[in-house]
Amino acid sequence: MQSTRENSFKYRLLQSCKCFKMRKASRVVTQYYDKKLKPCKIKITQFSILSLLATGESKTLNSLSEDLLMDRTTLTRSLDILFKDKLIENVKDDDARKRVVKLTEKGYKILDQAIPLWREAEEEILDECKKYDFSVI
Repeated sequence: MQSTRENSFKYRLLQSCKCFKMRKASRVVTQYYDKKLKPCKIKITQFSILSLLATGESKTLNSLSEDLLMDRTTLTRSLDILFKDKLIENVKDDDARKRVVKLTEKGYKILDQAIPLWREAEEEILDECKKYDFSVI
């Protein structure tokens, strides 16, 4: 069996994994946006959901899941938090099997407060990312 020292080059190559770097970049970006949105007591994932619902349309869990490329379990957890905080509400649908949600007035208010903070993050995020090596090629 080869020693760890002899295999170290092989293992160092794993650190160049594109998926690893992209996931790391995603965590940095998410944490940055979450920090910016903290005064509104929402996270960027919740901001994304509120933004989609702000179009005025009621959305089903399935359509939100598809639009956000999120699995339903993760989405349900985020929706439950938004529901508890009264930022969204359930809407009656002809098909009782569907969960349909829409933004509440409080949800619009929080989203309106969050937009300037989100804009700051949008302007600053590239500079923030320059602190890290996220090159994927």
